[in-house]
Amino acid sequence: MKLRSVWVFHLNTGACNGCDIEILDVLTPYYDIERLGVKLVSTPRHAHALLVTGPLTRQTYYAAKRAYEAMPPKPRIVIAIGTCACSGGIFYDSYSIRRESERLRLEYPRTGGTSEFLPVDVYIPGCPPRPEEILYGLALLLGLAKKKLSPRHYVGEEFILPRTQFKAWVEVILKAKIRKELGYFDGYKLLERFMELVDIAETPEALQRLVEEAKTREKDSRIRYGLDKLYSYYLEVVRTYEALLNQKRGIPRIQK
Repeated sequence: MKLRSVWVFHLNTGACNGCDIEILDVLTPYYDIERLGVKLVSTPRHAHALLVTGPLTRQTYYAAKRAYEAMPPKPRIVIAIGTCACSGGIFYDSYSIRRESERLRLEYPRTGGTSEFLPVDVYIPGCPPRPEEILYGLALLLGLAKKKLSPRHYVGEEFILPRTQFKAWVEVILKAKIRKELGYFDGYKLLERFMELVDIAETPEALQRLVEEAKTREKDSRIRYGLDKLYSYYLEVVRTYEALLNQKRGIPRIQK
């Protein structure tokens, strides 16, 4: 269903107000999102979409559930704004990201992302996302902008990347992952630093030492979190690639 306009209800499920301020910025005359047909309403009963910011905490779970159920059945759109709403961010699986089971009366952990409970239609990552990113995400929803990337599906013979292109392949995968954690701008800048450490390190153990040293020099907790995620993602990509190589006879294992 193509929307000509969309009424949105802003729902904070535990955010630090960084993303909320950027949403207010989008509503100001400088960006003027109402020119695109987007209007902020005061009740979910009148809303086509929820603008969700923050991780899903124990205190906000039931309020978020009631707000979602109060929306009209169609189109009932959910837009996750910010890293915390997209994946839980630095609050991933923390003590506050829990809710009480109505049947068992027990608490069990949740990752913290909005998609763990609500069916998210649009992800706008960032810590916080810039107003231009929020505008772009809503323009995609309304069909006013074309996607910069389109999905492609490859079939047939299994693809093995040449050894000389391995680093570029790793960087592309890490770029797709880190922008969901830290956003486009901070994530890409941190990825450049990480790939420099990869060039220096000769083994995974050496890379781990370099990452730990970089974390001790870094005061920003978001950057330390990003370095940890990049290192874990890097090991995951290397293991996946080695598994592909092991399926092909006569191809030596890569040197990490």
